[in-house]
Amino acid sequence: MTFHDLYLLSPEISVALLAAVVIALDLLIKNKKILPVITVIGLIVPLFFSIYLSGTTIQDGFFGVLRVDSFSLFFKYLVLGATAIVVISSNEYAKRFENHQGEYYALILLSAAGMMLLASCIELITLYISLELTALPLVALSAFLRNPRSAESGVKFLILSAISSAILLYGMVLIYGLTGTSQ
Repeated sequence: MTFHDLYLLSPEISVALLAAVVIALDLLIKNKKILPVITVIGLIVPLFFSIYLSGTTIQDGFFGVLRVDSFSLFFKYLVLGATAIVVISSNEYAKRFENHQGEYYALILLSAAGMMLLASCIELITLYISLELTALPLVALSAFLRNPRSAESGVKFLILSAISSAILLYGMVLIYGLTGTSQ
């Protein structure tokens, strides 16, 4: 892994670090109303990294596993914008989780990091990892209310995710067996 590889992954890394910062701030501050503001303002950093990447040509990283081009950058912008809209619009909903608002916003950010990574994948294994990084925080978010209906939806989503993951891996094994490569 080189500095160039980290440079190509800088938007995703910054979103994951923002999730860690939001969790840490949730532990440290008493006023939870500031968490969505910090989350939305913090999304400027990955937006800056994405804009900085847009000035370059098509680049491959991590031994040809990751590609940053105008297609992937468009979807990174789209995911960042959608994440900001979700955080802003779910402010009233997040007030239900008095003590767990930081985790709520962090799960949204980690799922967004998986979606951003998904846009840059050109290999099947990386595609699988980014899909799981997208789906597992969403499973936790679906069971976040901690009532019986929420728990049921979380379990159903987890079972559906596990079954689809197994089918996806089986298909990837078949493709690898036929072609001899996972790209």
